[in-house]
Amino acid sequence: MWAELALRAAEAVPASAVSATAEALDYLCLAQLYLRDNVLLHRPLTPADVKPRPAGHWGVCPPVNRILAALGPLQKTLPDGYDLQVLHGAGHAGPAALAHSYLTGRLGRLHPDLAQGTQGLHRLVAGFPLPDLGGEITPLIPGHLHSGGQLGPALGIAQGTVLDAPHRLTVVLIGDGECETGTTAAAWLAARALTGTGDHGTVLPVVLLNGQKMGGQSLLSTLTRPELTAYFTGLGHRPYYSDGRDPAQLRHTLAEALGAARPLGTPGPSAVLVLTLPKGDGAPDHVAGRPVACTPAVHKTPLLNPAADPDEFTALSRWLTAYRPWQLLTPDGRPHPRLLPALPTKPPGPLGQTIPEPPRGCIAASTRTAETAAGRTFSHALPAVLKARAHQGPFRVFSPDELASNRIALHDEHGNRPPWAVEILNESICHAWAQGYTETGRHALVIGYEAFAPITTSLIVQQLKHRAVRRNARLGPLPSIVHLLTSLGWHNTYTHQNPALTSALLASGDPTVHVLTPADPARTAAALTFALRKLDRCTLVIAGKHPAPHHPLTTIDAELRHGIARWPHLSHPGPEEPDLVLVSAGDLPAERLTTLARRLRTEQPHLRLRYIHVHDLTALADTGTRPLAMSDETFTAHLGTRAPVLLATNGYPADIHALLGRRHPGTRLTVLGYQDPGRPLPQASLLAHCGLDDESLWQLAARHTLITPEATTS
Repeated sequence: MWAELALRAAEAVPASAVSATAEALDYLCLAQLYLRDNVLLHRPLTPADVKPRPAGHWGVCPPVNRILAALGPLQKTLPDGYDLQVLHGAGHAGPAALAHSYLTGRLGRLHPDLAQGTQGLHRLVAGFPLPDLGGEITPLIPGHLHSGGQLGPALGIAQGTVLDAPHRLTVVLIGDGECETGTTAAAWLAARALTGTGDHGTVLPVVLLNGQKMGGQSLLSTLTRPELTAYFTGLGHRPYYSDGRDPAQLRHTLAEALGAARPLGTPGPSAVLVLTLPKGDGAPDHVAGRPVACTPAVHKTPLLNPAADPDEFTALSRWLTAYRPWQLLTPDGRPHPRLLPALPTKPPGPLGQTIPEPPRGCIAASTRTAETAAGRTFSHALPAVLKARAHQGPFRVFSPDELASNRIALHDEHGNRPPWAVEILNESICHAWAQGYTETGRHALVIGYEAFAPITTSLIVQQLKHRAVRRNARLGPLPSIVHLLTSLGWHNTYTHQNPALTSALLASGDPTVHVLTPADPARTAAALTFALRKLDRCTLVIAGKHPAPHHPLTTIDAELRHGIARWPHLSHPGPEEPDLVLVSAGDLPAERLTTLARRLRTEQPHLRLRYIHVHDLTALADTGTRPLAMSDETFTAHLGTRAPVLLATNGYPADIHALLGRRHPGTRLTVLGYQDPGRPLPQASLLAHCGLDDESLWQLAARHTLITPEATTS
C-alpha cells in the first residue's frame, strides 16, 4: 500500500523539486546557525551579518533533510484517512525541523510571528535558537514527533505510535550512534512480541549511517556492507541502502523499502532504510589547513567563529553562496514555486482519536469500582478493572514478563492472553511502547516490579519535559502516563527492594506527578480506574500483590478527590487536638498502623486518636506546589498543631520530609518507611529493622503519649 502511494507521488512530483527542497532545507539550517542578517544574501556577505557566537547542530541536518525532502511528495499526496508521521530519535535536528516546518507553512500557523515572509524568515534565522522555541526538536514544531531528548527509545516509541493504527506509517530517524544504545538494540527484536496482538500500522526505520557520533566514529560504521546486511537480517529486517545524493535514486530506494515494510506484528522480515550520506555533508573539506568535513567538528558548528576569523568567514561565505538561495526562496522569503510540488503544505492530521475535554465522573466511576471490588484480593480485583477498561476504547497493557508473577491473570478460560496485553522482558521497551501509544491519543498502562521500575526513570522524566512544553503551549491534553508498581520490597528478596522511582519523580517537581498509595485492593482498583480516566497526568500506583486487610470505604470519595482523608472508625470525633495522629500511606503501612490503632483504642481508651490515610502522596506537599496540596487550614485539621504524628509509608521516609516543605511538623513528626538493611532479611526482620513491627510501633507510641508503662509491656 505505502509503496504504491510512494510511486504515485514520485510520478506526480519531479525529482528536481525534491532536490531543490533538500537544498533549501540545508541552506536554512546553515543560515540559522550562522546568520543574523542578510538571510537571503541579497548583497555580499559581511562579518557583521554573522552571529558572533554561532550555536546549534549541523551534522545531523543534511541526512535528515534528504529524508524530509524525499517524503514530501508522499505526504503531500496522501489520501484522506491515511497518516504519515516523522519521528526523530535525536533532538539535534532542530534546525532541520524548523526549516521544514517553515517551508510547509505549518510553523507560521502555530507561531504567526514565524509565518512565511520577510519578517518571519528573518526572525527564524536571526533569532535561532529562539528563546521561546529553543534549538532542539520540541512539540512546538508542528509536523515532527520527538522521543523526548534521550537517545535510544525512538524505535520503540515509533512502534507504539502504530499499534492499533493500521492507517499510519511512522518513519523513525535513528542515528548510527543511537544504534549503540540498549533500548534501540532491543527494539528491533521487540517487534516479534507484537505478533498476533492486533491490526497495526507500519514503521519504517531509517538509520542515518553517517559514520560519526559526537566523539568519533560510530560502531555501526565499522561494519562492512556484508556484515551490516547480516546484522540487520539477523534482527529481522531487510536493509535498503542509499547515499542520498541522487534524489531520484533515494526516492526509488524509499519506495522499495516501503514495499518491503510490513505492518507491525506481521511475521517475516520488514524493511530498514540505511542512509549513508556523511555527517555534516556540504561542510568545507579544510579551513586554513584544518580538516573539517568527515570529522567530529561537523557535529555542531563546523566553523567556530567566522565573524572574527577571516579564513572561516571566507569559507562560510562560499558555503552559503553555493546553495544559491535566491533560486530556492522568493525575495520575500517564501518557498520558490519549483519547491511547492514537494512540500506538504496542508496541516498534518490529528494523531489518534480526538482527545475530549477531561472526562467527568471520574470519582463516581472509581468509587463504583471500589465498591464492586470490596472484599476481593488483589489478584481478583485488578484483572477485572483492566478487562473492563479494555472494553471502553483503545487500551494497552505492557509488562516486562511479570503479569503472572504480579498475580494479574488476564487469560481467558482457554488460557489465551488478550491481544491488548503484551509482555516483553524489557522495562524501557514497555515504557517506549506506552509513550508512543499515549502520545498518539490512546490510553496505556505499564505494570512492573517496583524494584525495577527505576530503570525507566530517565525516559519518564524526558516524557514529562516533553509534555510540559505541550502544556505550556496549550496544545491540548493527552492520556496520562500510568505505571502500576507492585511486588513491593516488603515481601521480596533483598535485591528486589527499591522504591526509588517514586523519589525521583517527586523530586522532579513536575505538578502532573501523582503517587497513589491505596490502602487495600478495593482502593487499588479505584486508583487504577481513576488514573486511567484522567488526562495529562503522570501517575504511579503503588500496591502490593499479597493479601491485605480491607478497610471501610466510607471515605473513598474524599481519598480520590483530595488525596487524603480521616478514617472515622479509628478516630475520636471532634476537631479537638488529638493526643496522637497516625498517618498511613500505602497498604502495608495501613495494615501496620490500623493494628496499632485498634490496640490503642482497646488498651488506652482515654487516648484521643486521629487516624489519617494518604491516598495520594502529593496531598502532603507544601501549599501551592501541587494541585492537591492542602491549604494550611486543612493541613492543620488533619495533622494538628501540637500532637505527635506517626506516619508510615511504603517508600523512603525522605520523600515525605521533602514533600512537607515549610509545613514540616518538626520533631513531633516521625516517619517510618523502607530503610535498606544492607543484607537479606526475612519479612518480619525487615519490618523490625524499619520500625514497623508491632512492638516497635507500640514503644514509639508510648514515647510520644501518656501510655502507662504497664501497657507498654503487654
